[in-house]
Parts: sequence; structure tokens; C-alpha cells
Amino acid sequence: MKAVVLRRFNESPVLEVVQRPERAPEGFALVEVEAAGVCYRDLLVTEGKFPRARLPVVLGHEFSGRVLQVSGDSGIREGDLVAGLPHAVCGSCEYCLTKRENLCVNRLWYGEAIDGTFREVTAVDLKTVVKVPDGVAPEAAAISSCVVGMLIHGIRDVGEAKRGERALVTGAGGGVGIHAVQVAKAIGCKVVAVTRSESKAETVRRAGADDVIVGSSFSEEAKRRWDGVDLVMECVGEPTFGESIRSLRWGGRIVLIGNVTAGTFPLPLGLVILKGLSVRGVVGSTMSTLRDALEMIARGDVRPVVRTLRLEEFAQALEALRAGAALGRFVLKP
Repeated sequence: MKAVVLRRFNESPVLEVVQRPERAPEGFALVEVEAAGVCYRDLLVTEGKFPRARLPVVLGHEFSGRVLQVSGDSGIREGDLVAGLPHAVCGSCEYCLTKRENLCVNRLWYGEAIDGTFREVTAVDLKTVVKVPDGVAPEAAAISSCVVGMLIHGIRDVGEAKRGERALVTGAGGGVGIHAVQVAKAIGCKVVAVTRSESKAETVRRAGADDVIVGSSFSEEAKRRWDGVDLVMECVGEPTFGESIRSLRWGGRIVLIGNVTAGTFPLPLGLVILKGLSVRGVVGSTMSTLRDALEMIARGDVRPVVRTLRLEEFAQALEALRAGAALGRFVLKP
């Protein structure tokens, strides 16, 4: 079967023919992949930003697919369309036992610690998959965890967003940002979206943004138009963090969702202290927010913005991410 394999950091992954798994390990299911989302994290893995990744490795951690075979007790059955978390979990650490599976201390990321989802058939942890509701397309289901579920967790749970609050989204035209706009709107926030690209601005408006600021310097404009914001969903990271934290009102919160450069930023401690600001990090989705995401998509509260490519076109997706040219999320179809 075909798979996208990374053999060395800072070299391009390649499409190879690899052995098709015949049976799932105990506690796992074999899934015929119907759609696999392309995350910026996949690009960072190729660049060696996650040096503990096992090489060679099949890339990819977002997926939906049909169950071919189940090894273990589960409510999942052969033929089910499923989606799941981007990693396997132990199920027994303090985080798993308190339904914070995103923080499992023994988690194994697909596409890093174990072979991932950019292939025709993959093995996924039964503890971390759910059946996809009727009416949710495989392409939408593929981004229900790492994108939509993660955003629900970050905006609603970690960011404590409240109806009527003013929320700002950076990188609003990207695969995470354009869905952050929709999740924040579904929660009831007023949303100002920031994008560097004028060509993406209209799509961002159609996604539900109440206001759009085009450019890399936006804090003064956010304060002028909105008197500052209560919450920032920082989907870009180091390049926009300084502007984001200066966009906050007194007592505001910034939720760190992405960091495209894997770089650092000197935190303005005086500003944080004097304005009573909070900086909070988010990683991944929980099983609860994964289910919530699928329900949001099924209701139409979130309408995934995806561009579908063949598995053979994976390099096009990675290059678009590197260039900042992606509008919404790329999804590969094996």
C-alpha cells in the first residue's frame, strides 16, 4: 500500500509502497483511511522540531476511516466510520483517569512515535476513537479532533469564553484560524479576525467574523475598533504574540494554540502583571470535545473549510503550509 514516509529530518518525505498491516495490535483497530488532515505540526516534524520522532515514520495524525478489524473490547464495529484523537493513550495515568486524555503522560503521537495516517490502512487506539454521526462527511470528520475539538477545548474550556465577549483570532485564514472563528461564534463571542492576506479576508468574513483586520500590526486597530478584546486565540504563535497580548483588555486571556516558527517570545511581564492578564496553553482535544466537535459539525454550527488532495499530492499541501498560502485545511484522500 502507499504511504508518506519521512526518513530524515530536513529532507522531503517520500511516497513509498509499504507493507499493509494484516492485524491490529491488541487494543487497536485497523482503519481504512478515508481522509487525513494535514497539520502544521506535520511540517514541523519534517523540519526536526520534534526530534524525538522515530525515523523512518509514516506521517500524519488526523484521520477518519472505515474500521476493517478490531482487536479488543469496544463499542466500535467493523464497517463503522470513525474519527479519533491524534495519538494513542495509556488509559491509566492521572490525566486519562480524569478525562484529560490530551495530556496523557504516555501518549504516542501518530506520525511521530508510531506510524501515522498518511497511508491507506492505519492502526488506531480503540480508547481514542468514536463513531462519526450520520451526515458528517469523512473530510469533515478527519479534522474533528486536532482542529475543531482542540478549538472547543481551547476556547470554551481553557479560554473560558463567554457569550458576548470580544474574541480575536490570529492566522484567521489558516486551517486552525478559520475554524477558530466559527467555534468562537458558535459559543456566542463577537469575533475580530486577523489575517495577513487580503485575498483571504472575504472567506474569513463568510466564516462568521464580525470584523477583519488585514496586516501584521493589529493591536492598535483592535483597541481603536473594539476597545480591546477579552480573549485572543493565538493560532500563529511567536510572530504575532506581541501584538496579540497588547490587544487584550484588562483581565484578558490569551490562549496559545499554535506556534508556526517553534520560536520563543520575551513575555512582557509588567504588562501581564499590571493588566491582570492570563497566558494559557492548549494541546489537543479530549474525547469529550471530540464528540462535541462532531455534534457541532453535524448541526452545521461549524462548516469545515477543506481542500481535498490525493495522497500523491502531499508535497503540495506541505509547501502551501510552509508558504502561508493555505486557505482552510488540506485533507488527503488515500
